Amino acid sequence: MSELSLAGRTCLVTGASSGIGNAIAAEFGRAGANVVVADIRREPKLDHERSVFEKLDDSGADATYVETDVTDDDDIEHAVDVAVSEYGGLDILVNNAGIYHQYAAHETPDDAWDDIIDINLRGVFATTRAAMPALLDSENAKVINLASIFGRVGGEKSAAYCASKGGVANLTRQLSLDYAADEVNVNALAPGIIKTAQNHEWRETDEELLEDWKRRTPWPRFGDPEDVADAALFLASDRSDFITGEVLGVDGGWTAR
Repeated sequence: MSELSLAGRTCLVTGASSGIGNAIAAEFGRAGANVVVADIRREPKLDHERSVFEKLDDSGADATYVETDVTDDDDIEHAVDVAVSEYGGLDILVNNAGIYHQYAAHETPDDAWDDIIDINLRGVFATTRAAMPALLDSENAKVINLASIFGRVGGEKSAAYCASKGGVANLTRQLSLDYAADEVNVNALAPGIIKTAQNHEWRETDEELLEDWKRRTPWPRFGDPEDVADAALFLASDRSDFITGEVLGVDGGWTAR
């Protein structure tokens, strides 16, 4: 089987400086895409994580950084404008930016709920809304949203996060219907426990939670960001042209039980 290619295409990845977004942006660059790194920060959250720009430089990819807060409509519009002005259009949007806080439902502060919904759910909608005119001009338009296992099943102390990611999953299905006639593929990925900055502290300090995650993951390891990036590359490629409205689990079997 030939390698998947994104040569000549332009992608915009939100939250691309760290974790899953970093891995997706780097993988798309290796596949030949021009990459717009849209994030509130340029450098990774973890000191030991390699900069996405070093990875993109290694692959010879053309890349641009745009400081972007996905709760700010002006920032989003600017990121899309940069993609179009720098590279002549936009072909692939990856809505990856997200946050996660843990609270029991009755102890969840309003500001924590609002932040999670604003970034994880409204950010996906607002960025897709801003990018769609450019995507409609593309012959290879793809939207890839980052949902979660907790958008498919419940998770303890995660009311806001589950609500946001469940919303992303169903928003993905809805958007796929709006744009199917235009041949814009809209799909989502639902990662399980992936080793990122988001859960780094818990993996290092909460042995009970760590053992619970291991018990719930049938595969004998947690995921790496590159596992999600591999799935994203498939959804961004021509190989997924007849797939739309799907939420693909990348979870080591967590939701198979």
